[in-house]
Amino acid sequence: MLETLSHTISQEVSEVFDLYTELHGARISFFVPSRKLLYPDATGRPNCAYCRMLRETLDMDSQCRALDQTMMQAALEKNEMISYTCHAGMREAVVPLFTDGLLAGYVMIGQFRSEEAPEESPYAARWREEQGSDVLQEAFAESPVFPEEKIETLLAMFRRLVELIIRSQLIHQKDYDLIAPAIEKMRQQPEAPLSLEEAARMSGRSPSTVTRLFKRITGKSFKQYQVGLRLQRAADQLIGSPSRSVSDIAASVGFDDPFYFSRLFHKHMGQPPSEYRNRTSKK
Repeated sequence: MLETLSHTISQEVSEVFDLYTELHGARISFFVPSRKLLYPDATGRPNCAYCRMLRETLDMDSQCRALDQTMMQAALEKNEMISYTCHAGMREAVVPLFTDGLLAGYVMIGQFRSEEAPEESPYAARWREEQGSDVLQEAFAESPVFPEEKIETLLAMFRRLVELIIRSQLIHQKDYDLIAPAIEKMRQQPEAPLSLEEAARMSGRSPSTVTRLFKRITGKSFKQYQVGLRLQRAADQLIGSPSRSVSDIAASVGFDDPFYFSRLFHKHMGQPPSEYRNRTSKK
């Protein structure tokens, strides 16, 4: 298991990244919020031969790191994935990761080329002049190369993979494991509201501690989180099951009074359930 100062990263994340790399040949890296590389380490999955030559022999490590820093900052400011071609002619992309509104780090994918890019490395001539060989160009030519259509697919899959990792709580704030059983029960049984006392028993902590943990980790109180989860489940059902009545959906997420449910839904979602269903279905 990997850890940052504020987050725990499941071992499954590194396993998924490894499988993606093995399948496509594109290297995935994870950086902590301070932008220090956390995964992979240099021995476990080093940079490709081409990038190692640039960083070590041509002494371009600081230039490569500076570009990484710049693009991570740009992705953070836009709060979205950014795709670009680096100074060495390799395609890369970086996306910031947020869990519960808190920056957990950055994921970067790269070290592959586009078929539309020049076939010679931007540094091939310099290497020949300084090293007297074509080794750098040979390494450049051997790096993975894809047509633009496939690159778009690879990046779309990468983006979905990152979203799935976040939704699955494979990267979460420290101490999340203490409230994970309560959250899982809320998700599995939305029709049976969970009391704070029961959540405390499941967590092995006092009710006041569970209250503080929910507020710190999710940014919401215990009650707010649970109600929000139930209402979101209801919203999904309103769209996914258009033939079901509002009262039936309300009961399925633990609201016996459909009128109370409608008022609460309106308060949280900005519109009544029926209007939400009609407007969202038309989009």
